[in-house]
Amino acid sequence: MTEKEVRQAVKDAGVKLLESGLVQGTWGNISIRLDEKRMAVTPSAMDYIRMQPEDVVIVDIETLEYDSPVKPTSEKKIHAAIYRDRPEINAVIHSHPLCSSSVASARMEMPVMSEEMERLVGGSAKCGKYGMPSTKTLTNGAVEAMKDRNACFLANHGILACGKSIEEAFEVCRVMEDSSRAFVESEVMKAKGKDTFSMEDLFDVFYSKIK
Repeated sequence: MTEKEVRQAVKDAGVKLLESGLVQGTWGNISIRLDEKRMAVTPSAMDYIRMQPEDVVIVDIETLEYDSPVKPTSEKKIHAAIYRDRPEINAVIHSHPLCSSSVASARMEMPVMSEEMERLVGGSAKCGKYGMPSTKTLTNGAVEAMKDRNACFLANHGILACGKSIEEAFEVCRVMEDSSRAFVESEVMKAKGKDTFSMEDLFDVFYSKIK
């Protein structure tokens, strides 16, 4: 894709995430590899609907430098680290869907919940070590948890999903939330004897595990 097409694809992916309920407001961030040295990333704290393709920031994967009046997402370090570690990956999504965020907050590893999860994620979804935003601890934890996988949880901080294309990364993000919902329901069933869950059950079973 050309730079113009990549910028538009980032914009479109943001709108799709929002419309699919996989992100809220200005949360989350998206990137697409432009070439071996550069990636196109979402700007910091900008609504996906209001964001225009020209607002998408081109960032150097090695140095994290950019030539733009618009500030890129503060999580650009994680995106760049994934691209450096995984040359086959061309798109990364970081988001905070409800059920996935609950599992991430409990810092749990989610087993394979379906054939689709096995195919798209590549196995169980591990949880990266907790770290403050934009820190080496968070970045290194994410890279480690993503080894041999296309997704992981970030402790207390949502999920990462990646793919060979932005379309694949979106499907990974979707299946992570679908799988997390099934996992939450199974954990609530074991703890509460229920096959559905309320917000109270969610907080009791999962958020009580936060450390």
